[in-house]
Amino acid sequence: MIDPETIIDGRYRVLSRLGSGGMADVYLAEDQLLGRHVAIKVLHHQFAEDQEFVERFRREASSAAALSHPNIVGIFDRGQWNGTYYIAMEYVAGRTLKAIVREEGALEPARAIDIVIQVLRAARFAHKRGVIHRDLKPHNVILDEEGRARVTDFGIARAGASDMTLTGSIMGTAQYLSPEQAQGHAVTASSDLYSIGVILYELLTGVVPFEGETAVAIAFKQVSAEPRPPSELNPMLPASLDVVVLRALAKESSQRYADAEEFITVLQHERQTLALFAPAPAATVAAGARTADPPARPPESEHMGPGALLLPPAVPYGEEDGGPPRAARRRRWLWVLVAALVAVAAALAVLLLSPASTVKVPDVTGQTEQTAGAILRRAGLTPIPSLAPSASVPTGRVVRQSPAAGKVVSRGSRVSIVISGGPASMALVNVEGLTASQALARLRAAGFKPSTRSQASSTVAAGHVINTDPAAGTVVQVGSPVTVFVSSGPAPVHVPDVTGQSQSAAEAALTGAGLTVGTVTKRTSSTQAPGTVISESPSAGTAVPAGGKVNLTVAQAPTEVSVPNVVGKSEALAAAALGSAGFTPKTVTAPTSEEAKVGVVLKQTPAGGTHAHKGATVTITVGVLATPTTPTTPTTPTTTPTTTTTGAAPPAVAPPEHK
Repeated sequence: MIDPETIIDGRYRVLSRLGSGGMADVYLAEDQLLGRHVAIKVLHHQFAEDQEFVERFRREASSAAALSHPNIVGIFDRGQWNGTYYIAMEYVAGRTLKAIVREEGALEPARAIDIVIQVLRAARFAHKRGVIHRDLKPHNVILDEEGRARVTDFGIARAGASDMTLTGSIMGTAQYLSPEQAQGHAVTASSDLYSIGVILYELLTGVVPFEGETAVAIAFKQVSAEPRPPSELNPMLPASLDVVVLRALAKESSQRYADAEEFITVLQHERQTLALFAPAPAATVAAGARTADPPARPPESEHMGPGALLLPPAVPYGEEDGGPPRAARRRRWLWVLVAALVAVAAALAVLLLSPASTVKVPDVTGQTEQTAGAILRRAGLTPIPSLAPSASVPTGRVVRQSPAAGKVVSRGSRVSIVISGGPASMALVNVEGLTASQALARLRAAGFKPSTRSQASSTVAAGHVINTDPAAGTVVQVGSPVTVFVSSGPAPVHVPDVTGQSQSAAEAALTGAGLTVGTVTKRTSSTQAPGTVISESPSAGTAVPAGGKVNLTVAQAPTEVSVPNVVGKSEALAAAALGSAGFTPKTVTAPTSEEAKVGVVLKQTPAGGTHAHKGATVTITVGVLATPTTPTTPTTPTTTPTTTTTGAAPPAVAPPEHK
């Protein structure tokens, strides 16, 4: 919502909010350049990113800007502002027809006709220039302060020869949609005439022809139901107006008025007929009585009705020869004449209302068309059949009739009988490529019962329709279920096992599976051949979206460096030197009899000065003092034998003294 005092596009200062529609908000603003009030329509931000809606919004300006007509609200400017689009149009102070009907109810027939003729003039002007409004309804007609009808909101108008991206999309309010719009078919100028017929119906009766709990239910009635004649809702309406309105509301566009010009001509004739037979308002009669000379008649003449106006003025008592007897004779003559007129009127009434001239409408609902026609013709009536779909009445039988059974009508009157054409069928509209919500709305508006099912697709964006079952274009019964397959995006892919493969082979395997290679990390390994995949992430067997990344860890050979020479160094110094060079020292010992070599590295493998991989093991041999072995002298036996005790310790031998 835009706050007051906001400046739109550096020119239009917002004064207040006028209202909101399905695609845009409307604000009253001041054009600071020209110093006048304008109505600014600003497209909702959620639609500004949808090129389809933007195209429709731009088309409003391009189509309507060229329509300069007294009954059409003018377009001044359009532009882009604050991430969305706007249109500046003529500001019309007044009330919409919808508001008027809500406040006043049904209008006088003459007033209703006058208003609708003005709407038709606007439509005629637009149609001749190839522009179809597509959303005519009382909400879009404003009566200005002078009582002139102004058609506004060409928000979904389009040139008749071109198509929007959403071909046949249903945009108008369901109560005013033509049957072809409700079915998603092509829209023509005749569709506007149907909507104007609904407006006329509402102005005459105070209600719309079709109501329902949902827009889908109303749209279905637009396609399949017949409206009640307006005179059934407003008995003050003449039957001739029923004919005019119901022709405009014909289901088939070919049965409606050929164009707005013909519709205007018929309404003008109806307007003239109303004027001829309408009684003079009481105020007019009173004014005429005041300005005219009072008639010289006796007081009794005021009650004699129109016949008394044919008599000469009565002569007051005593003004002519004959005196009272003559006046009495004149009064008797007047009463005789009145009695004669009453008798004539009664005779005419008897003649007009006699059984010979009237007939009670028989009940033909449920009969076949042939039987119903025969019954009506035998009763002296004229059957007027029409076809309409019906899911409850067998094909070929009468669904309903008008006038209703039992009503007394003049002999020869027309009786409309609606014949069941069976369940309505139509070609299933194409919703492929639409978002799921758009597809469901279109199918429901056409009278179907859609449901969605998710399906993977690598070619259709997630959330958009892949196809339907039945397929688009298939002729099916209205109300049938339709399965809408909605893309969930590409199917998930299971990561293949590429460990142990070369890097190039692993990358080829991942790409072939519909995945991409992510980061490749090199890691030194002394157990895996250089260039071999050590590990992968996500691990093998994991399900990931198609095109997902898999990171690889690849073995690389250890770096070779020169082995330091540590021979002759103490074990501790040697180990430190090797560790600093990146090697792993391993110590083994070797005995030595030389005290100077004890604890000293006697040799190393690999030898100092050679090259080896960092982390490789270098074996160093460290000298340890060798333990000499001293031979024992055997004991000479004496005359006295020595007894050997098992387990006795040998004699101690002192170690040799080192020099």
